[in-house]
Amino acid sequence: MTDLNKEAISVLNDLIETSKDGQEGFKTCAEDIKHPELKTFFAKRSADCATAASELQAKVRELG
Repeated sequence: MTDLNKEAISVLNDLIETSKDGQEGFKTCAEDIKHPELKTFFAKRSADCATAASELQAKVRELG
């Protein structure tokens, strides 16, 4: 594994952590809010963060 791959993986892992934090934060908002439109909005954002984390994890696996 090259140093460039190691650096890229490190950055990607940081982004994965941030995405997972966002997923949990938006999920909490969706669970706690009563307004239906905002509940849907926050649930969608949570799902988007989960998707992003999965895509980033796939890239990490690809890089080694």
